[in-house]
Amino acid sequence: MNDLRNDTTDRSPACLDRPVLVTGTPRSGKTCVSWILERAEEFALANEPLMNWDPGLTGMKDDRLTADHATPRIRARIVKGCANVVRRANRRRYLEDLSYHALRIPFVHRVLPDAKIVHVIRNPRGAIPEMLYGWTQNDSVARAVLRRRQHIHLRSLPRMVAQFARNYVRSRVSGSRASWGPRVPGLTEFAASHSVAEVAAFQWRMMVTIAREDLADLPQDQVLEVRYESLIEQPREQILRMAAFCEIDDPQPSLDYAASFLDPNYEFEKVVEPTREDWAAIEEQIGELCETLGY
Repeated sequence: MNDLRNDTTDRSPACLDRPVLVTGTPRSGKTCVSWILERAEEFALANEPLMNWDPGLTGMKDDRLTADHATPRIRARIVKGCANVVRRANRRRYLEDLSYHALRIPFVHRVLPDAKIVHVIRNPRGAIPEMLYGWTQNDSVARAVLRRRQHIHLRSLPRMVAQFARNYVRSRVSGSRASWGPRVPGLTEFAASHSVAEVAAFQWRMMVTIAREDLADLPQDQVLEVRYESLIEQPREQILRMAAFCEIDDPQPSLDYAASFLDPNYEFEKVVEPTREDWAAIEEQIGELCETLGY
């Protein structure tokens, strides 16, 4: 594991003043956090900007990236893309949320060494059924194109087409996709001998573990861990905590916005509940991490 606390990489350019990156597993609540932070008038939000962060690498078995992958050319392209978001929105600071960053903290830190990273964690008993829906949904061609149209770059188009084709065929033959969301290390091998519900749990466990280990190597004034449940139950306290960490000028718009939509009783409808047998296997593989996290 590389210690990034003494990284001597050049600082982020002036056009990216104290950028804030929100990450976490799919269905962790990270998008909710980014929407709340976006209400601060200084931020320009780039929602799920995967293509901007795509280094164009081929033949990789998973989506893990190290600092060595952040070559000067790749860094310059990503920084330019982030700066364009700020410029087009006529704001002062950059904000984004992207699950893939949970597997790429060293890479992200090399690209934007001044970035503040908010890592959102959600109780897996709530996150995994929603992730399982993602793994088992049948995407139509039209819906897939519409969802990705703003993020498609020519350099990534062949790989995206191939991945969509694999998922399209697999979901209709076996009822689950070949891949969904970030590809954690060991995912393909694990999926070959486990149920799709266990695969979703494996993805959750690996993403949380890798992110927490890598974030521990960053300067701790650049890292904030947020629990989704705490945000729902104590919105004012958690939003003020995030605002102080992100150095937001005026947190009141974020507080007002959260008060208008945060509902502790809200139930997301797009879920697939694992079977009792699946839950038993899931609890066995995530139990130790849940105990560490206090879940």
